[in-house]
Amino acid sequence: MVVPLFWRIEMEGIVAKIWNIKEGTMGRGAAVQITDSISYITNSEKCDGVIVNDDFMQVGREVSYVINDIKTLQGLYVGGRHISDIQNATNEMMQVKEFHNKLGGRVALHGIVSLPVGESGKENAGKLMMLADDLLEEIFPDHQAIYAVHTNTENLHVHFVVNTVALNGRKIHMDHNFMSKVFDPYLNKLARQYGFSPNMAWEEEKEPDEIKFSDRVIKLRQIVDTAIEWSDDFDSFLHNLRSQGIQVNCGKYLSLRMDGMPRAIRSFRLGSRYTIDAIRDRLLGKREELIRSEVGDHIFAGGSPAQIYVKTTPLKKYADMDAEEKKEAIRMLKLGRNPWREQYKSNWQLQRIAEEFHRTANIYELIRTYAPDTGNVNDALRNIIQKQKEIAEEKKVVKTKLRDYKPIIDLYKEAVKHEKRAYLYEFAGCDEYLSDYLEYKMLVDRLEKGYSKTINEVAEYVEEEENQILYAKAQAKELSSAYHTILRFAQNELRQQEAEYMSLYEAIGYAKARTAAVHQGVFESSIKYIAADSVDDGYIRVVILPDIVGGTRTVTATVSVYGKNGELKKEFSSKEANVKEFNQNISELKADMGFYRCHIFDSADEARALMKAQEEKKEKNRIKN
Repeated sequence: MVVPLFWRIEMEGIVAKIWNIKEGTMGRGAAVQITDSISYITNSEKCDGVIVNDDFMQVGREVSYVINDIKTLQGLYVGGRHISDIQNATNEMMQVKEFHNKLGGRVALHGIVSLPVGESGKENAGKLMMLADDLLEEIFPDHQAIYAVHTNTENLHVHFVVNTVALNGRKIHMDHNFMSKVFDPYLNKLARQYGFSPNMAWEEEKEPDEIKFSDRVIKLRQIVDTAIEWSDDFDSFLHNLRSQGIQVNCGKYLSLRMDGMPRAIRSFRLGSRYTIDAIRDRLLGKREELIRSEVGDHIFAGGSPAQIYVKTTPLKKYADMDAEEKKEAIRMLKLGRNPWREQYKSNWQLQRIAEEFHRTANIYELIRTYAPDTGNVNDALRNIIQKQKEIAEEKKVVKTKLRDYKPIIDLYKEAVKHEKRAYLYEFAGCDEYLSDYLEYKMLVDRLEKGYSKTINEVAEYVEEEENQILYAKAQAKELSSAYHTILRFAQNELRQQEAEYMSLYEAIGYAKARTAAVHQGVFESSIKYIAADSVDDGYIRVVILPDIVGGTRTVTATVSVYGKNGELKKEFSSKEANVKEFNQNISELKADMGFYRCHIFDSADEARALMKAQEEKKEKNRIKN
């Protein structure tokens, strides 16, 4: 932000400006701009108050600037709202922020209202001060503010600083219509009330643009791209913009306005490639060699048991392929086929066997491949996700390069539209294609003169980079397949195996829950019921809950044993015993009741149903024997 210079501004009517004061930042944001302006206007030694943090420092500097007594006739024209002591304004503002715990982001607003030179006599300072108070009362009624009239320039003006956090804790919100719809109209009303000239430009009817903003952006981008193509430095770039009929204003920002536009727009609104810095970079680098971006190889391509039936052709790293291999891989990708899973089978029955084998026998190989250090399912899934992120980032780099070279690529693609007909004119004597030939030659000439690129060079680059994107998408698809294969195995097949039966130790699940709590911070809360094969005289209830033991957050398990009629026969808890003693209790329970092949249920009724089934099974065997 640049603080306006009010040494002498020829204008008709009152004017105003507001900007945000943000917390300390190293970027080129409002905070840096304010700091630069204050360093120029005032001396930092005049900032009073104790600096407690970045927010305090930022508010303090603004307060010091506004109430600088050199510029305000010894403080005669200084006022405040919801401030008990002007000299302590910074502390009072920070107390409100701290009370509502809203210290970051936009810490304050800094605004200026300025009068025309003809109305800037010092006799009007008092009226301007009252105008500022009325303005703040209407626009920011619940916010602390200080304001000061400055009489040291030919334009009498008043500065104000407003705390962004209100006394009730609400923070100021200003959308893009705030100035035109709220602030400016009320300021004009007050200007008339106090006998100052209103700003008539604010009251003019703004004619809407005849073209949609999105279409206007596209047109301006094309114009800027063309100007870059025709230019070798920034000055010639500005000249070429003007030669295309664009009104140009270049200061801190580049403002552009073409015929039919009601107002100019800043170039950064056209996209990140259209800031002043980006345009300078594009001018400097437009004749350099096209930079290629490469997608790495993230796919498991090792051997697997499934290859007994399935012949897999692992895809090499793209850069390591010869021309024929690249051509074949891209052909398969364009046909929607996966180079990693190209299979050769003698018949559909063998294909079915191979798929089934791949689904079951190859799963552990997949897990070991994507989690080589641990062989853990969760580690394999996490590593696959990380590889997906790496591919996405590499694909993003490729796409960014293609966007950076869009003007060059657009010229190439336009030339391609005319290429065949131009060839027929030049080598087959088809005179009806003369216009295509001339257009093609013109586009090729623009590539060479504007960017020092041949059409073949651009064609090769575009094909290479688009193939890289295809390569990335195919890898991502294959990784996704591996991820879901492992996930289904973990969630379904292993669960089904466990559902058949498990040991009592596994069924209770205390060790697993305790490990998750201690090492992963995951605290289980569950109730489950356990019954076992060949056991018809009792079932077990296990309650696992988060708990604190010895000052440490963990989980505890309570094991209750019930008879067939629901009577409580035995109970023990991990909270009342160490791990060794708790496991010993489980071993004794297993031996006493015969809980060897256990099943887990969500309700006691389901556990009792299995007990009843075991009892009926025993009775049938007794009768049979």
